[in-house]
Amino acid sequence: MKIKLFFSSLILLFVVSTGYSQYNLKNFGADFKTQPLHIVNKTAGSPQVSLGGGLGLANIDNNAGFGITLFAEIKTESFSFVPQANYWKNDDMNNFEVAGLMRLRFKGATIEPYVDGGIGANFLTRKENSDNRTRVGLDLGGGIDFAAGVNYTIFVDAKYKIIINDKNITGFTLMGGIKFSM
Repeated sequence: MKIKLFFSSLILLFVVSTGYSQYNLKNFGADFKTQPLHIVNKTAGSPQVSLGGGLGLANIDNNAGFGITLFAEIKTESFSFVPQANYWKNDDMNNFEVAGLMRLRFKGATIEPYVDGGIGANFLTRKENSDNRTRVGLDLGGGIDFAAGVNYTIFVDAKYKIIINDKNITGFTLMGGIKFSM
């Protein structure tokens, strides 16, 4: 079940990025006819798509572990929509999460801080029992993007997570990684 959901998420990210690239190719021809190639710019109102991933630490219910994130970011002028797939594991639990976040961005020259929040579906498995139901989770956090190159950005991201259960499961993740502009 988890593998099917993971591959479904990756396919969704691929379809979104492919659709965006097809849109740009249609508009590229119109701009190309009126301007030389080196002057053609993206229009300011069109969204930008980035794909990225990261690794980091997870501390859930006072147990330390590791975390992995894969995401797409659909960025407009001041905010972004971020569909993502997260995995974390510690001694007692492991969790696969598919989430959607809204991200509020604060403009900067080379450093761009942000705050975000969203909701996700968590496929949590505990070591001590075979309880592996799907649970709703909330993600609240923020981070900083560092413009490192022309087509890529390095980021540091921190999230506070609440998985709603009979006794809520809380914790935080600290991730670092890279994202590439499409």
